[in-house]
Amino acid sequence: MRRPDLLSKFLFALISLTAVAVGALAVVSEYAPARSTRFGMAGPLFDRDAVLFGVTVILAGLAPLGILLAPLGIFARSARGAGWWAAGCMTLAVLSVFFGARLLG
Repeated sequence: MRRPDLLSKFLFALISLTAVAVGALAVVSEYAPARSTRFGMAGPLFDRDAVLFGVTVILAGLAPLGILLAPLGIFARSARGAGWWAAGCMTLAVLSVFFGARLLG
């Protein structure tokens, strides 16, 4: 399997950065405009609902970062260090999912 080239990595990072920026804008402005879903148009969100939407979009934008950081465990000096790195990445992934679900509920 071929490794992705630099342009693909750059575009992937740009997509993630865009998602984080949209989420941050919703959090700061406490407003999320109407958007299209497969069920039709969803109305705009205001105040707390917009902030929760923004945090969810930020977490979705940052999720690929955890996936990208996990393989860096191969640079650990020992198997124990690689294990701790993997455990840390898994913990951060679980915590982001938990806090994202907690904010929505």
